[in-house]
This record gives sequence, structure tokens and C-alpha cells, in this order.
Amino acid sequence: MVGKQLYIDSFGRPEEVIKIRERQPRNLLEGEILVEMIVAPINPSDLIPVTGAYAHRTPLPSLLGYEGVGIVRKVCDENDTHLIGKRVLPLRGEGTWQEFVITRSEYAIQVPDEINDRTASQCYINPITAWVLCTEVFSLKKGSYLLVNASNSSIGKSLVQLSKILDFKVISVIRDEKDRFPLEELGAFFIINSTNENVRDMVMALTNGIGVEGAVDSIGGEEGTMLAHCVQKDGIFRTIGLLSGEQVDWRLLQTTLPISAELFHLRHWIDSVSIEAWQQAFASVFTYLKSGVWQLPEPASSYPLTEYKEALIMLYQANRKGKIILQCNSGKVEKLI
Repeated sequence: MVGKQLYIDSFGRPEEVIKIRERQPRNLLEGEILVEMIVAPINPSDLIPVTGAYAHRTPLPSLLGYEGVGIVRKVCDENDTHLIGKRVLPLRGEGTWQEFVITRSEYAIQVPDEINDRTASQCYINPITAWVLCTEVFSLKKGSYLLVNASNSSIGKSLVQLSKILDFKVISVIRDEKDRFPLEELGAFFIINSTNENVRDMVMALTNGIGVEGAVDSIGGEEGTMLAHCVQKDGIFRTIGLLSGEQVDWRLLQTTLPISAELFHLRHWIDSVSIEAWQQAFASVFTYLKSGVWQLPEPASSYPLTEYKEALIMLYQANRKGKIILQCNSGKVEKLI
């Protein structure tokens, strides 16, 4: 049994350093399972380690991909035989951009039959981040305000949908007017176009001069710093992305503003929670996805694993809508895309 893998053995531009090879999966250790991958999305966060941004904790060579869905083919322990043939998210193990992935059975998330492959493959990075932010970091209550920039992103849209489920209010910040209607359709409470509107002035007007309870920044730089100025005293500001390529002014945020301002790393939450809490977070997300009140975007296009270079080119297309999906088994088990 030999499978293809995408990997790096040096850091640099993804289109230049990502390579493909064939390897036979190693023998399973106690508690491990072997998953034949179906599909895996390409997220911006997948490519950050490729550039060397986390070189201090990225050993080389390194397998790539944080999420995806596959079918359990082998298990080590008798207690896990019920998983054979089941669709799972093989998380917290090896990279998912390969044909066969090994992970621990306790980390694998079984996928309900009602959720198709293309949706299941996207159920980790953005949905779990959104869920943890809303229910644990911000602990948003009925009527609370959450300010979100880059709201046209996948996680921005998830936060808007969660606001309808958990009964808080999202103020969405956009740059392009064409993004207004889709966010209105999803249920954004108010939308501010930062290209021609003053975000802080409008937020203060909406909140009677108090500011918002929480803010989520995906951009960084001046725009992220400005977002923090909209947070009320003792409120919470979290940065989850760096679309501008620049950090917010952390010195200003942490020494001058009377707010809690920090980076949010999903891996820190993962390291801190029990297996039960890990599984329950996915169960909650699946409940809302199955009911249809929370929807993830359809993929823009899909490519066989061997055509990863073409997939990366499409990833950088400015007019792209939806994620780029890698077909990890060239259609052998994939049936829904």
C-alpha cells in the first residue's frame, strides 16, 4: 500500500517548495488508525508554515494540510474496529494532503451521514475557531455586539450565522460593496464599508458611545488596531489572521487600551481541552450544519493531489469564491464533488 503525499523539505514560496512523493504508511501504534483520504481543502493557514513563519516548530521534511475527510481502513486496537469503513476527520495527526493519514482514534471525528464530503472537509479550522470564540473566548450573551472585519471571509460568514444561532449581534466590516448583500442575507446586524465609512464613528453611534463587547480581527496592521479602538472597557479583542501581512500595534493595545487584546491560536485551545470537550465542539457544529442554520461555502473548484500546482495557482485568483479542494485519491473513493 503506497500513497502520495504533499510535503516540504525547505521553506519558501508554496508554489516553489511544495513537492509530491510516494510513501508506504508505517505500522500503526497502539491507539492509532489509518485513514484513506477523500478530500482536503487548502486554507491560508496551511501555507503559513510552508513560508517558514513557524520554522522553530516545523521540522523538515514536513507533511502538509490541517483538515480533510477520509475513510478508516485499518485500526491497531480491537476497541476501534467499529470505525473501519466510517468517514472521519483524521485530525491532530499527520498532514492531510496525502492519500493515507495516521492519527489517534480519540482525535478522529466521525462524520454524520447527513454531511457530505465537501462540507465535512471544511468542518475544522474555521467552524471550530468560530465556535470556540463565540462560546468560550467572548462568551457572548443575548444582544451582545461582536465586531468582525474581513467579514466576507469563510470565518466571517460563520460568525454571522452563529450570531443568529446564539442570539448576539454582528457588526460586519467590509471593503467592497458587493459583499454587503450576501452578509445581509446571512443575518449581519449592521454592515460598515471601511472604504468610505468611519468604522469607529459608526460603531460608537450604534452602541451609544459604549463600544462593542468583542472584536475579531483577521487583517492586522492599521485596520486591526482601529478595530480594537471600538472595543468597550474590559471588552475582548482577538486577532486570528494577518491578511495585511502586518501586526497590529500590540504595545498600544496592551498598554494603553483598557481591554483584553491577544492573538487567538486554535492549537492553544486544542492543547488545553479534554478529549470529551474536543468531541463535543464538533458535535455542536454538526448539529447546526445538519439542520441547515449554519452553512459552509461550496468549494470553488477541486484538483487531484497530483495537480497541486494548478490548485495553488487558482488559490491566488482574486475573484475566487469558495475554497480550493484537493482530491486526495483521484476519485477512487470521492463521490460527492
